[in-house]
Amino acid sequence: MHNGIDIAMPKGAPVGATVGGKVVYAGFGQKGSGYGGYGNVVVVKDAQGRLHQYSHLDSIGVKVGQTVPSGALVGKAGSTGRSTGPHLDYVVKNAKGQHINPTSFITGKNPLKNTQAVQKAKDVAIPKSSYTNTWKTQKEALKAPGYQAYKGHLSKALQSGKIPAEWVVPLTELIGRESTWNAKADNSKSTAWGYGQFLESTRKDYEKKTGLSYSNPVNQIIMTAQYVKDRYGSPEKALQHWDKNKWY
Repeated sequence: MHNGIDIAMPKGAPVGATVGGKVVYAGFGQKGSGYGGYGNVVVVKDAQGRLHQYSHLDSIGVKVGQTVPSGALVGKAGSTGRSTGPHLDYVVKNAKGQHINPTSFITGKNPLKNTQAVQKAKDVAIPKSSYTNTWKTQKEALKAPGYQAYKGHLSKALQSGKIPAEWVVPLTELIGRESTWNAKADNSKSTAWGYGQFLESTRKDYEKKTGLSYSNPVNQIIMTAQYVKDRYGSPEKALQHWDKNKWY
C-alpha cells in the first residue's frame, strides 16, 4: 500500500522541492481528495508531467498555481495525518499516474560530473542521456569563452521547471554545436542568433507562443528546449538530425 519512501526528519525541518514545477495541490488531505491520511500535502507537477508529493508536513509554504524552482521551500516536516512520528513521505507518479521510484530525484548523483557540463547545478538530479556523442561538450566546453555564463543561465532555466532535467546533456551539446554557448552568437549569413540560433521568424513565433523575450539568455535556453520539443520531441532526436544534416 505504500508506493513512496519515508525519510526521517525532525519536526520543522525544511523540505525543498526535488525538481522545479507548478504547485497543483497544497493543503490538508481530506477524505475523497486523493490525499486522505497524508496530512498536510504539497504536490508539484514538473515539466514532464510527473507529480512529486510531499506529505505529513507540519506546515505548508506554497500555494496552488505557484511555480517553484528546484530546492524551493515547499513546507516543513511534521507528523500530520496518519503518522507515528515526524518524517517526510515522498511519492512520485509519472504522467500516466503510475508510481515510480523517487530515489533518483533525491540522491544528488550527477552523471554530468565527469562530462564537465553544468557541474554547479547541484540542486538538480540529472539522469543520464541515451545520446553519447557529445563531442562538442567534451572537447570545447571549458575552452569556450561563454561556457561559464551558459552554465549559470542553464541553472536558472532548469529552476523554471520548463526543461526536463534529463535534457541537460543533449541540450547542452546541441546549443554548443549551434552557438558554442554564446548567447550573442550572430550568423553573418542569416538572421540566426543567440544560444539556439533562432531565425527572426522563429524568434517571433516562439516569443508569441511562450510569452518570453528571446533577448534574455535564460529565455533563449527555455525557448530552444520548447522548439526542440515541438519539432523533434527530444534533444536526442534533434542531435540525430544534426549528425546527418549539420543543423537542427
